[in-house]
Amino acid sequence: MSDDYSHLVGHRFPGGTVTVPGWVDRLWRDAVLADPPGAAVHPGLAYLAAVQGSGVTFQDIFDLAEATAESGPMFGEQTLTFERPLTTDTEYTVEGEITGVVRKHGKRAGTFDMLTFELRLRDAAGDLVATNANTFIFPRAAGGAA
Repeated sequence: MSDDYSHLVGHRFPGGTVTVPGWVDRLWRDAVLADPPGAAVHPGLAYLAAVQGSGVTFQDIFDLAEATAESGPMFGEQTLTFERPLTTDTEYTVEGEITGVVRKHGKRAGTFDMLTFELRLRDAAGDLVATNANTFIFPRAAGGAA
């Protein structure tokens, strides 16, 4: 187990493509009591689309950080930034990488690493449509062991 995971910064994910079918948007809107479907995908689905098309699972990220589900990783924060709305039945390319790893020490939380990664959705022309930034928190035992 490492005390320094900064070497992960810049680690690129395989990426892939993703499409949000119109029926998924309709079901999502119904489930969250949102307005009926229009031309744009409900913004909350951008997160799911980015993760689905990233070519990486959360377990893959846990493995990179040398963590297990039993070690107590937590979802820290998530930010979606839109250049324009996603549209249904449109294929997007997803690319992403780890953008930061910061070790912190809390009086009550102890030692933990904050690992941030970014997923970007691009249209067929390669133009950026949306960015999804996420932070996972990985508790570490004293001395860096998980």
